[in-house]
Amino acid sequence: MKLFIKLVLTTLFLSAIFYCAEAQVDTLSNLPMFQNAVSEGGGKGGADVGQQSDGVSNPVETGLQTLQSLYFAGKYRDVLSQSQKIHDSLHLSKDENLLRLKYTIASFKEMEYDREADSLAKIFLQKDPFYTVSNTDLVPFREVLDNYYTKPQFSVWVAAGKTFAGTYMDTICSIVDTISNARTPDYSMNGFVMQVGFEYRPFKLFSISFSPSFTTYSISRSIKRSNMATFYYEESSHVLTLPLYVESGLYLGREIFVPSIYAGAQMKYIINSQYTAFTEIASVYTDIPEYKDNTDLKNRLNYSFLGGIRLNFNHRRMTYFADLGVSLDMLTYNNPEKKYSNYDLLYQHFHVPDIFQMFEYAVKIGVKVNLKYKTIAKYNYGY
Repeated sequence: MKLFIKLVLTTLFLSAIFYCAEAQVDTLSNLPMFQNAVSEGGGKGGADVGQQSDGVSNPVETGLQTLQSLYFAGKYRDVLSQSQKIHDSLHLSKDENLLRLKYTIASFKEMEYDREADSLAKIFLQKDPFYTVSNTDLVPFREVLDNYYTKPQFSVWVAAGKTFAGTYMDTICSIVDTISNARTPDYSMNGFVMQVGFEYRPFKLFSISFSPSFTTYSISRSIKRSNMATFYYEESSHVLTLPLYVESGLYLGREIFVPSIYAGAQMKYIINSQYTAFTEIASVYTDIPEYKDNTDLKNRLNYSFLGGIRLNFNHRRMTYFADLGVSLDMLTYNNPEKKYSNYDLLYQHFHVPDIFQMFEYAVKIGVKVNLKYKTIAKYNYGY
């Protein structure tokens, strides 16, 4: 009887031990090591790392998991060594590389290697210039990245719009205008402009832009020569413009809407110019002549000062903008030394070209692509 009781007790004791062992294995089998490493690594570029669902170990995931484990174990020098090993031997995606840099920066910061942490922070923002720190990021990493922001360094854009011009008169010659000697002619001048721009931003609030433009002008001049007759002069010209200017915008952070102003100078070259002229008499059919070339009678090379305002809408690498610009030519549109050289206008139409400077303003819309970003310290220093 005693032997039976001993056997029963022994069996129950061994069963209890076996049950506890089974329970312990079941509980720990799915428990991730360093659970905080997964939560701290979330957010942009901080995807969870571990084994693939099919159970096959991935060297990159294993390496990053080891990196996280070393960091949360406080082994910061080993983190740096592991980070360099991953960088040298494995091919990382963008998100994986950003995650590696996060733990490397945080380790440098924990070891008070501030200069090294700052250098890596600049590299981090070059790879992802739009990264915004969050509460899930490592605290030392946040402290370093909070000292920096990014701004476009090189950009290109295209723009198109409408241009309107006025005249700043110098000389009006009248030959047969019997009722309008005391009046100036009526001008209508407008055109379309296409622009390609290149921008370089050396400083936080200032950028330098070079933006070649192609403009087609349509000029219409009319003046009454009698109560029954009106003289019309119409011209079409193509102009190449080479502006260089400085722009200043309120780029204080990552604003979406940013106003800016710009000012500079530009060279203008008249590629070609054609005209037609005729007199329209009431109740009489008017035959409009074909256009004739008069390019050589212009100041083909001109220059002007310009200025304007812009409203920019920023969305990651793209900037959409609306532009209102003004400019004033320094030389006259027509060459005063050749105003009597067009015999067709002089003898057939009794007209001498007016001498005037062109004042114009243009309304454009465009889109800019920011190609390269520059990392800037918020207070002109890092750590």
